[in-house]
Amino acid sequence: MLNLSEAARESGQSKSAIWRAVKSGRLSATRTYTGDYQIDPAELHRAISPGADGRATDGGATPVSMKRDPTELERAEAALMQSQIERLLQVGALIRHELDSAKKDQDASHTEAHGTTAAAARSADWLRRLMG
Repeated sequence: MLNLSEAARESGQSKSAIWRAVKSGRLSATRTYTGDYQIDPAELHRAISPGADGRATDGGATPVSMKRDPTELERAEAALMQSQIERLLQVGALIRHELDSAKKDQDASHTEAHGTTAAAARSADWLRRLMG
């Protein structure tokens, strides 16, 4: 755990900047029985990211060029999410195929029913014309 001065020194910020970050809620800290703030180093690095000039900047997003390499766990999570996305796409394709098949079957039966009726009507017309 770091006090405000140590957190300022480690982050490259002023002590007042660290205090303002704690006060605004951007940086979590606990208070000791003496009233001093104690800051977890991991929390400090989460809330106060290094800027392009090597000094820390609080509250801003880390520039793309400053992003760290993904860990093995993050790569595994990304691979798992990608496989889930691919599976969902496969399920979507199967559903689309089933819907298309059902639509074709429905259209075929509708055409068949109307086709038979139309053929019967043509036969009836032909018979009427033949009989006069």
